[in-house]
Amino acid sequence: MRGSLVALLLAGCTGSIGDPALVDGGPEPDGGGASDDAAVAADAPPGSADAAWADAGPASCSDTGGDRLTQVCRRWVCDTMSLSEGTWSGSTATCTPGDISAEGRANALKLVNLYRFLAELPAVATDPGYDQSAQACALMIDANSALNHDPPTSWACYSSEGAAGAMSSNEASTPGVTAVGLYVVDPGNPTTIGHRRWILSNSLGPIGLGSTNGWSCMKVIGGSGAAGRPWTAWPPPGPFPVGAMVDAFGQSVDSTGWSVQSDSIDLDSATVQVVRDGTDTLTVNVTHLLPNYGATWALSFIPQGWTMQAGHSYAVTVTGGGSPIGYTVNAYSCL
Repeated sequence: MRGSLVALLLAGCTGSIGDPALVDGGPEPDGGGASDDAAVAADAPPGSADAAWADAGPASCSDTGGDRLTQVCRRWVCDTMSLSEGTWSGSTATCTPGDISAEGRANALKLVNLYRFLAELPAVATDPGYDQSAQACALMIDANSALNHDPPTSWACYSSEGAAGAMSSNEASTPGVTAVGLYVVDPGNPTTIGHRRWILSNSLGPIGLGSTNGWSCMKVIGGSGAAGRPWTAWPPPGPFPVGAMVDAFGQSVDSTGWSVQSDSIDLDSATVQVVRDGTDTLTVNVTHLLPNYGATWALSFIPQGWTMQAGHSYAVTVTGGGSPIGYTVNAYSCL
């Protein structure tokens, strides 16, 4: 990453790349003052629903049992303990792609599968060939300090393998582990929320992960996954750690938009209602998103005058589309 600039470039529709968005925004992780989103990570008040997790406490990361709340909070706590980016063995000076060390790739994959677990989607694996293509892509965008899905042959460190990787990858001006949370929050893509939709896609997998010390590519197009979920929401139904609402730069899903995506339910004319704790109807601003970014149909809705808070429930109803959708998000701090 260069200075305080955070940029994302979005992999396009299946079969074509469309017009990707280049986004500036977000302070460094250790930057300036607190934002309004800081409350998202606050502890729930005593006696709230979050007390169930606080009383139980985190169990060993090797445990797999317990109810859904225990599993979600344990997974969130354990999978975010180590976020090392690893080390890069390549060089832009010699146009050597090298590779990111095993720890860095494993941590990035761990986070992809953490978010998919929260959304009740199957885990994905990396493919060595896809990793190699993504690594060549990461070298190219680093060498040119730019994001591009169709890089010109005049680019420094240009290679056909890197260009092929660029055509089928999400790209970020951060190393690979940091990029995962950034993709899920997805700032600057209000018409697509496409990075998130690819990570939560039914068709995702296998993927490719490539990274330098400051730039990264995640190959997402061309997968053979077949999760088959009729719809997927973010934040998803059930227990949900509010820490997953923000990225490393303090940017929040409350600002970029909650989302629902589907390959079988037409959401182009759907409306959304959100009710907090069964009594308070909350205002949202709905956007019907461009098609075929990780899912055929999708919409987003941005909270107006409120943010997700631990210890509260949010019942979401989506109507007016091909089929009604209803679910409830139960927010926990999972600290």
